[in-house]
Amino acid sequence: MKIELASNKTIGEIQAAFSGYFPNLKLAFFSKSHKAYKSSAAKFLIQEKDMPLSKLSSLLQEPKSLLLEQNMPVWQLERLFEEEYGLHVQVFRRSGKIWLETSKTDDLTLEQQEAKALSSDNIHTEFGDPIDYREQD
Repeated sequence: MKIELASNKTIGEIQAAFSGYFPNLKLAFFSKSHKAYKSSAAKFLIQEKDMPLSKLSSLLQEPKSLLLEQNMPVWQLERLFEEEYGLHVQVFRRSGKIWLETSKTDDLTLEQQEAKALSSDNIHTEFGDPIDYREQD
């Protein structure tokens, strides 16, 4: 599985490509980095899906390919984005009708996170902000 990164690609294009492989996971882009197993502050969330990657990183002068593997732990993917491409991302997992930041389960692989999301189909919530939830398990 491969995602093409280039300075003219937008956040939304990268998010769509990632979700094409993992429909119950999503990438959120932030303007500041975060430490391993820690969440990112909501005030640093970038919500403009049409923002080109060139506004976020100078490391994408040449197009690059990001290879995704199902057995890649979340922490490794987030660190790869940070170190190789200069992009600050967090992986979120669908849980019922809300999205959880996976900071507490960064050791799980992308495949395990996807499976965990699928097993949450029976979870129902009556309220919830779809982006600002922190994982509590």
